[in-house]
Amino acid sequence: MQVEFIGKFYDNHSLSIVNRKLACELGKLVNLNIIALDSPNSEYRVNPDEIDYIQSLESPASIVDVQLRHSYPPIWRWPESNDTKVVYIQPWEFSSIPSEWQYKFDTFADAVITPSKWTANIYKNAGLDPKKVYNIANGYDESVFNTSTRNNPTSNKIRFLYVGCNQFRKGVDILLDVWSKITNKNLNIELVIKDTPQVYGRSSLLQDIITLQHKTNCASIVYNDESMSEQEIAKLYGSCDFVVHPYRGEGFGMHVQEAIACGCIPIVTAGGPTDEFANGYRINSSRRVVNPYEIFAIKTGDSMSDMGQHRWVLEPDRNSLAMAIKAAVEQPKPELDTSRLQTWSEVAQLYAATLTQINASAIPRRVRQ
Repeated sequence: MQVEFIGKFYDNHSLSIVNRKLACELGKLVNLNIIALDSPNSEYRVNPDEIDYIQSLESPASIVDVQLRHSYPPIWRWPESNDTKVVYIQPWEFSSIPSEWQYKFDTFADAVITPSKWTANIYKNAGLDPKKVYNIANGYDESVFNTSTRNNPTSNKIRFLYVGCNQFRKGVDILLDVWSKITNKNLNIELVIKDTPQVYGRSSLLQDIITLQHKTNCASIVYNDESMSEQEIAKLYGSCDFVVHPYRGEGFGMHVQEAIACGCIPIVTAGGPTDEFANGYRINSSRRVVNPYEIFAIKTGDSMSDMGQHRWVLEPDRNSLAMAIKAAVEQPKPELDTSRLQTWSEVAQLYAATLTQINASAIPRRVRQ
């Protein structure tokens, strides 16, 4: 079986990380070639061995059995051959998908793979044929993300870690609001905010934190926007006790899984995809109706013209988050359960088996009109 993989592979956006890690493992199991939509850039500090391997796969194949596509927005271009199965990896973070996605996936795609059961249900609720929807979780690199990172603690404080950006769906505004109201400078605790402007662009987050600390008596907040290698990120996880992610919209939560692998206790929104692998503390949530055009759910050029004006997101309860932080400080740590985490090697085996099944299935071929 010849598999062709299309997407970005060389930066540190979550989609590129998935593509890179999956390709490195999937290439051991199937005949694989890739079509990269980007080029290596030293700014992202990607493992050179992975870059070399990915580049070695950048050669076109004359016959392609399965074309795997993972990009945002999705690529709707017709494959070179009508016999090529087109399979999409497509995460989604909100309660409804764009109507044109439902139409295109139903009439054009042979299958859609999504990293969480939560998102798979969103696709099914949108009317996508359940037989086309597959759920395969994202993985983590166990050689990098593991508890050996905890051997050299850098602080005797209880440290909480947020990894993400200032986007509405990530919920850092909720975290900062709660932190400013329930903590004080006398507490032996610290909040680390790992911003990612290299991926999501610059925002007002640093200024917001400076203003918050100036106006309130909250406990220490450390801001970090450095470009970091995987090994450095793993050490950051290892230096912290809790990973906090009060998200409103999430497709999986790879950094939560990586942090858990490094020994961090998760404090995450309940009702979303992290329910599928994260124990620890869950933040109660309710449904909040929003306009997706106002929350950065839609950007110019995205294929989302028919998404509609209002959809709901998960709104984390601030009191529930406050209680979780207080419990984390005052009570013994809960036992960490890593049994539902999956490595990229394990994930690639699931992909190989799924793609083999899809390739052998009698799904009707798409026909040009």
